[in-house]
Order: sequence, then structure tokens, then C-alpha cells
Amino acid sequence: MAIESPRYRVVSKEGRFEIREYEEYILAEVEVRGDYDSAVNTGFRILADFIFGNNKKRARIQMTAPVTETTAGQPEKIEMTAPVSAVASEGGRYTIAFVMPSKYSLDTLPEPSSREIGFRKVDAHKAGVIRFSGYLKKRLAEEKAEELKTWLKTHNLTAKSAFASAQYNPPWILGPFRKNEIIVTV
Repeated sequence: MAIESPRYRVVSKEGRFEIREYEEYILAEVEVRGDYDSAVNTGFRILADFIFGNNKKRARIQMTAPVTETTAGQPEKIEMTAPVSAVASEGGRYTIAFVMPSKYSLDTLPEPSSREIGFRKVDAHKAGVIRFSGYLKKRLAEEKAEELKTWLKTHNLTAKSAFASAQYNPPWILGPFRKNEIIVTV
């Protein structure tokens, strides 16, 4: 069974870099405090609890990919959702997000039991992306975000959101086989 991800079209590709046009989608989000790894783990558990039935309808929601993390509190127009991602902030606050399956609207999603979870519709947008493998830790995320910033600059593209790190695989997948991305609206 395939895991659903946000729909997009590749506009251009150069090695590990892509420019994509994303269709709209909905995110379930939670803001957590801590260092990068603990924030990702805590946020993932809260959101996983919601999709596994801890909601007012006790409905199970299909898992999607990626899970994303971005630094909380930064102004941003659009955030990517497919993988799990994280970027450090001064206050150690991160927004962890799951993309909701496309069959749901903001009106039809089950109400979370946790007040920490919120929903947000992400409008159609264009994004710059770098793809890479490995275990996504803070240092690797920052390194890849810098590579993407440099690539965008050489192509006269401007970042219009926070850089989101995205993870597509369960934790038992070995590093060389993992799919990760850094994504930013352009």
C-alpha cells in the first residue's frame, strides 16, 4: 500500500535540486519545545496519537509522508508537509507537521483530543527542494539548508518561508536508504 504525499509537479531538476509546484493540502501541526531531536520525537508522538484514534470520533487516519519540522515563531507564507523536518530556533520551539490525507477537508477532519494540535490549509505554491539520504539530525539539516540557499541564490530565486526539513521513512530504515528533503517556498 502506497503512502500518500502532497501532490506536486517537478518544474525543473538539477541533480539533487528541484523546483516543484505543489497542489494545496492540509497540515496537522503541533508546536513543541526542546532540542531538535527531542522536539521531533515529541511532536511525532503527539500527532501519531491523533491519527491512531485519539480524537473525538476515535477515527484512525491513514499515515502520510513526509513529516516536517520548521522553526516555530518565524514568519512564513507556506510550509512543506510531506516528510518529517526540523530547524532550530532561538527559543528551541519547533512546529512538527503531518500532511492529512487528501480525502479530508478542514471541516471533515476529526477533532483532536489534544488542544496542542491545530490544522492549517496550505495553498498551492512553488518550492525549492534538495533531496538527500542519511539520518536527519540538526547538523545535517542545517548543512543541506545552506546548500539549498546557495543553489537558490545562483538561480536568482528567493526563499519566501522558513526552511522545512522532511523525513519520509520509518526509523528502522538504514541511513543510506532514507529519503529526506529540505523544502522552502520560492
